[in-house]
Amino acid sequence: MRLQTPTTPYTKAKIAGILAETGRIFASIQATLKGINNPAIVISSSAVKEGKSIFAAGLGIVAARNLKGKVLLIDCHWHAPNLHTFFDLKTNFNLTESMANDSLHEQVMTTPYNNLELLPAPIQQKKLGTTNDALEIIRHLRNDYALTIVDSAAILSANRNMIDPISLATETDGLALTVMANKTPRQMVKKAQTMLEVSGARILGLIVNQYCNPMAT
Repeated sequence: MRLQTPTTPYTKAKIAGILAETGRIFASIQATLKGINNPAIVISSSAVKEGKSIFAAGLGIVAARNLKGKVLLIDCHWHAPNLHTFFDLKTNFNLTESMANDSLHEQVMTTPYNNLELLPAPIQQKKLGTTNDALEIIRHLRNDYALTIVDSAAILSANRNMIDPISLATETDGLALTVMANKTPRQMVKKAQTMLEVSGARILGLIVNQYCNPMAT
């Protein structure tokens, strides 16, 4: 699916700020994925509203600038999708029809950034889809990209119908856990970490959003 390049709702200054720090994080993640062909990673958090979707978008932009092949963002936060709004895109992705017709590739959208594409969350339906559906989508698309980045729901989300980020993490090459500085309770982060470790998922690192270094002048 190819659309006219939109104007992002985020200002250039805000995007520049996101990308500056994300570049250093990408270098670290890239080192951990060395030797893996067509890697796929998951971005999640312990609780909601910790900035994971913005981080996933920024990571996708940075990766697309630095890798030789294309990068794919997949929005698997199906009950509260956000990635398409970052790029100011509209979607009419029908999950049931696309999987029945084997037309997932046709639902992949271009973004304003070279080599970065997005598979948005499906439009709301009575039966939105399952974690197994999300895993099938990742398996179906990842081999066509230098890197696939999956934005998922929070691990400790109250929505029991969410796409399970831990299941996504165990079937991909790792998960980066985002945390909002001075907001997320330490025990929630520890609980999410323990759940990931018990599942056997690979933890790529902890991303602390809006951290202010007390030693900075």
